[in-house]
Amino acid sequence: MTPAPGRGSLVEGEFVFTAEDFRQIAQMLHAHAGIALNEGKAALVYSRLAKRLRTLGLRSFREYCALVEGVEGLDERQAMTAALTTNVTRFYREPHHFDDLRERVMPALVERARAGGRVRLWSAACSNGQEPYSMALTVLSVLPEAAELDVRILATDIDPNMVAQGHAGIYSEEALEPAPATLWRRYFDRADRGQWVAGVQLKRLTAFRELNLIGDWPMRGRFDVIFCRNVVIYFDDATQERVWSRFTPIMTPGATLYIGHSERVSGPAAAQLHTAGLTTYRLGGRP
Repeated sequence: MTPAPGRGSLVEGEFVFTAEDFRQIAQMLHAHAGIALNEGKAALVYSRLAKRLRTLGLRSFREYCALVEGVEGLDERQAMTAALTTNVTRFYREPHHFDDLRERVMPALVERARAGGRVRLWSAACSNGQEPYSMALTVLSVLPEAAELDVRILATDIDPNMVAQGHAGIYSEEALEPAPATLWRRYFDRADRGQWVAGVQLKRLTAFRELNLIGDWPMRGRFDVIFCRNVVIYFDDATQERVWSRFTPIMTPGATLYIGHSERVSGPAAAQLHTAGLTTYRLGGRP
């Protein structure tokens, strides 16, 4: 039987969860990851973080907030962020982006790469790796020798668990089904228990790193293609504008940015990024 909520508790459950607890958690999540939570998310926050309280042996959300805010709380801030973010992904999600990458963007990049030039792509919220591996399969479909050339895909995510999964590159056959079968069967190797693992060429093309989009970006070179899809929707308007504005200085002239289906480029970056297709933007002059 679920206990009644304690005095001032926002949600019924075994732990008292006050408006002040929610405010502190929302403030910490925004400061750490740029994610904005409104009080309508209280039940979701409770259900996901109650598991953390049980795991840590804590008796209240007040204790949990004190832990996360403390000097020793970095690891738990990361665990809290992972618990409160939704890693929805699949191979070739929003397939029109991969069609555009293959047909409009890659011909010039193929020519540059074969002439000895540098080509860089970035999956800026890679989740468990299905997006960057979809990018890699698309690149290999038109440039089979890409892994031997100066072509690389950076894959980053705030969640170290997702980065580790992406680096491992192990997926079920069901997960791979949205990808073209002729490609994934060529570039993935069969593993145990019906699983498939990214092969040598995919691993050579992709590098997985932990990165917070509102933190420091250590990358020095510029990118020809950036996928940043279905992540800034969780940011407030000001944070969205800052992220878009941080992309433009690290994009090569004419570079392409792909964003989520419910997102729009806003703020100062909108003057530099022009629509090149459905949720697709090109840096510089209009295509």
